[in-house]
Amino acid sequence: MTSPASANARSAWLRAPWWDLACLGFCWVPFYLWVVWGLGLDGRWGADADTSRALGTATLAALAMTYVHRHYTFLLVYGDRGTFSRRARDFILAPILTFALVGAMRGLSHLKLIPGVSTWMVVLVVIGAWNIWHTVMQRYGILRAYAGRARGGLETPAQGRRDLALLWVSALLCAALVLVFRADSFAGHANARRLMAIAGPLLKGPVPWVILSLVAALVAGVYGRWLRHERAARLTWSERWPRLLFLASTFALFAVFVVHGPIVGYLCFGVAHSLEYVAFVHHFGERKFAGDPANQGLVARWMRSPWIFAPLISGALLLLFVALSDYRRSDAYLVYYMGTSLLHFLFDGWIWKVRTPAVARPLGV
Repeated sequence: MTSPASANARSAWLRAPWWDLACLGFCWVPFYLWVVWGLGLDGRWGADADTSRALGTATLAALAMTYVHRHYTFLLVYGDRGTFSRRARDFILAPILTFALVGAMRGLSHLKLIPGVSTWMVVLVVIGAWNIWHTVMQRYGILRAYAGRARGGLETPAQGRRDLALLWVSALLCAALVLVFRADSFAGHANARRLMAIAGPLLKGPVPWVILSLVAALVAGVYGRWLRHERAARLTWSERWPRLLFLASTFALFAVFVVHGPIVGYLCFGVAHSLEYVAFVHHFGERKFAGDPANQGLVARWMRSPWIFAPLISGALLLLFVALSDYRRSDAYLVYYMGTSLLHFLFDGWIWKVRTPAVARPLGV
């Protein structure tokens, strides 16, 4: 079968098969193996001291990786004149307003907006919900980059909407399966136990099964529509594999939620998000700045040599994370951490859009 999409099968990969699979699609697997078999957090636990210590270790490792990847956004925004100039006013005002708002919410955390809900709880809920959106949308963006490289009809906005629907109904199905079959795994975390104390009565009787049935029907419709158009693309299997394997890695992450419970699933998804982000940024930066030899800025020089500077930048940020360990319970650190979380989500939404030429060109889309 002759394909108009590319001259050879390798062109459908973002970089190379080994790199795409090890650094993007399945970068989270070593962490998953360590957490489940090394620490024994397989989802069948109680609220004992050993579990708490193991969960604390896994969470700290995930937070460290999250800390590293988050700061790459600020490196790109404030270290690259081209990126900064596109929304200079926004990049100046957003940190001022965000830190002022988060600081005020922390300072007024003693106030109860409604019984049991403080201003700081609102910040945590917003960040938690936005984080879920953010991590799934990053996977969607990379999936669209693969579609843009493969072409054959997959690069169209219509198929982009079908990809988006596919990912979100998969997330919805994962949530429904967890609530029906893995509610017991919430016992391993204090906040999760409090949540289940409220939601537990709602999960008894036929209600969860009715919800699962409705979600399953929705999933079947979306999957069938997506598959019909996916098969219609004029591509060889070798051109489809990069995109399909990345999609399979996403489904595998959702499966971790069901097999080992939402706590392990959330940690693995967060680590996958962080590791793939660092790899993607360095790949993108190398392609972008190698094609712009006139740019001699510091970030441009760093990004042109990812094999040297990726370990140096990540290592420096890890050292900073460790150095701040004694301050993690202070108000200043909490405002800094939550503020940078919100800014990272916001800035990523501004700078990473595969449909824009500034992003598409270095990716070969």
